[in-house]
Parts: sequence; C-alpha cells; structure tokens
Amino acid sequence: MHTVNIVFKSLYACAHQCGFCHVLHVPRNVSYMSKEEVKATFDCIEEIFDGSRVEMEMSGGEFTLRHDAVELIEYLRTKRIFWSSLVLDTMAVPLADESLARSLGKLFHKANVSVHACDADLHAITSASRTSFEHLEAGLKNLFRFFPAVFTNTSINRFNYSRLSEIAGFILNARRDSPGTPLCCLFYLPVYRRYGAAKKENAFRLQGEDNAQFLPDAAGFDELRAEFDRTRTLLAAHGVSTVLRDFNVPACIYHKVSGTFPENAFGLPNFMKDCYFVDYAHPVSEKHTLEEVYPSMDGRVKVDACRDCVADEVCPGVPEQWLEMGYRACPVDESEYLRWFPLQVLNQTLFSLFHDAVRAKSILNPLPLDWALLSRAFYNRLAGDALDTREARKRISALQPAERVDSLIAHLKETPNPAARLLADILHGEQQSLTDRKVPGSVT
Repeated sequence: MHTVNIVFKSLYACAHQCGFCHVLHVPRNVSYMSKEEVKATFDCIEEIFDGSRVEMEMSGGEFTLRHDAVELIEYLRTKRIFWSSLVLDTMAVPLADESLARSLGKLFHKANVSVHACDADLHAITSASRTSFEHLEAGLKNLFRFFPAVFTNTSINRFNYSRLSEIAGFILNARRDSPGTPLCCLFYLPVYRRYGAAKKENAFRLQGEDNAQFLPDAAGFDELRAEFDRTRTLLAAHGVSTVLRDFNVPACIYHKVSGTFPENAFGLPNFMKDCYFVDYAHPVSEKHTLEEVYPSMDGRVKVDACRDCVADEVCPGVPEQWLEMGYRACPVDESEYLRWFPLQVLNQTLFSLFHDAVRAKSILNPLPLDWALLSRAFYNRLAGDALDTREARKRISALQPAERVDSLIAHLKETPNPAARLLADILHGEQQSLTDRKVPGSVT
C-alpha cells in the first residue's frame, strides 16, 4: 500500500525567528487558513487519498498558536483516514500549558519538536526571540508526559555545533520523569534554500538571500564530528537513536558529520522526494511536492573532485554558497560507502513497510538477528551479478519498495535461522494487514 506524506501548514505565525528556518520568505502573520478552509482540506485529504496510508505533519509556523487547534484535530480524527502517523510539528513553548499539551497529546501519534539550545542564552540566539527558555523546557516535559512518542529536531548551526551533547543532555533531562516515552533525536544541517524578498513581517528573519551563513564553521568539522559522536554515544546509553537527516545534503559533507551516508547517496528516495505540501495557497488536490514549493536543489554545482566519487551519479552536489563559506567536496571512500550501502537498503526496505519508526523498533529490536549479516546477504540478493557498486546501485534503486519487501521476505524464508523466519512471518503479516484493510480511512 502506498504511503502519502503531507506537510500541512495552516498558518505561518511563530514566536521564534530562527534564521535557518525553511519558511523565512512567507509573511508570518497574514498567511493562514481559516477554520473552515482547514476542515474543507481535511475532507479533501480523506477523499483524495482513500486507499493510501497517510503520514501528516501539522506544521507551520506554530500550529499550537491557533485557538482552534484542538477542535481542528478532533475534527480530523473523525475522518476515515488510514494513518501511518499524525504528527505535531512544534517549538514546544506554547505546550508549557499543561491543559493544551494533554488535549493534543490524546490526538496525535507523535510530536516533532524543535530543540536547538540547552540554556537560555543559546535559546535567545538561535530563536532570535524573547520566548522563555523555561517555557521551552516545560513544554518539552509536557510532550514527554502526554504524547505517545517524541522526535526532537536540532539544527546543527554556527551557534550550537560545539554543544550538541549538552542539547542531548537537556532533552534527556526533560524526559527523566517520563522515561518510557519513545524518543528519537534528529539532527540536520540548515536546509539550503534561497528566500524571497523581505516583507514587513519577516524582515528580521531574513538574513540575506539564503541561510548559508548559519552553517557551522567549515574549519570546525573535526570538532563537529567529535561532538556528534559524543552526542550519539550519550543518547545510545539511554536507548535513544541519533539520526542525521537527509535534506539533500552532499554525501561527502554528510559523512564528515556522521561517518555515514544519506539516502540520496545510494539513489534511494529521501523525505524531500515525495512529500506533498499544503498551505493557504496550495490546494492539496494539486499535489505540490515539498521540493517544488521550497526548492533546495537550485544553485548546486559539481566540482572536479566529484567526478571521482562513487556517489557522483546520484549526489545532488554542493550549493555554491556552501563553497563560498569554505565547504569542500571530496570523493568518498568507496569501501566505506559499500560498508554502509547494505544497511541503508535494509533499513529503507523495512521502513517502507512499517512507515513508523517507533513501532518498527519495538517489533524488530527484540529479534536475535545479526542485522549487519542480514543486510549484506539481502544486498547481494538484490545486486545479483552486478560487476561493480554503481551497477548494483542502479539495479537496487530501480526496484519499487514493494519489490524489495517481497525479495526480503523470500530471502528470510530461505534462511535456516528461526529468527529470520520469524521476521519473514512478521513482514508477511504486515503486508497482509495492509492488503486486507477494507476501510482505508479508519482511525487507529
């Protein structure tokens, strides 16, 4: 069954003015949908995407600033929509209101919360606002208390890149009284975008044509890599996954931060590829993709070094402004690339079926499997007799997710390991539950 991703921005008002925000060119306080328009769009989503799983992010701006926020989501939950997940994107400050957090927590499957700081001074700098850091902390605690799962989103920028482990510590401390709430910590480099002309309401948010100057110092990448490793180790000690998001980041720069490679480096689709965008100007029926509305691929170049890189054919290239900021492209090590390729293919294949990281983790982690060994065997099955890494990538990236799932199940059934056969049964059951779904829109 196809899963549809929708980012729904019913307003752009926000108390924060983060310079790396991807919606800086929108006038914040006059760009919004009325209650009636929002409900009508929910009706359209129910009709247009009947038969699909839907993951929808209620984004903005800050959705919780709407006085009708609870009413709207209560209405949405009456729709016959087959949810993968319904997600609240928030900067948390309004959710210091315990009543609001409790009401919304009953309606959403998870929250994506922006956390870019670990103390009041850093919060003031990154948010360019006068909102209270104490309210951010209280709101984050309430998210852990009342929402089924929490994903944090942290921009790695020039203000905070040496303090990522402190930010992780702040997040863990906010979760201390709710340790059972599933948590995943996501990080990202500022998404490269060009912005429109400044207007009255966003004049202080625009920092020029683009957000390149919010990047970490190019000379500080060794420090950034060490800090990211410390952060990952700290979170792992608490059972929390650390993910560097792939917003069309060049493979070599992504690797410098995380030591791994993004989906786009393997010819696999990332979040930017097939995500519909809805706001007051873009009816959902027109199916605008996020990339069409907020292009991140303009102004990219391939330098001479890219020609020798194993990822060159699929890598999006480096933004020119990043090069001007001192960033440098370099060929990635092919043996290192090949080490990560099988794991990435397996992870994406499993996620395409579950489309819910929290649920997938709870089901798959207890299985006594050597996941690295399984990933290599699965990769070899998909690559077949490919002569080199590039040919293998072409073969694998040409397969639809459902084809990869079928191949994985077939491989597992042929494996004598009882845990592998159990996984095959789990995946087949998941497939069957999607196929047998008679009422695609029913709320779960």
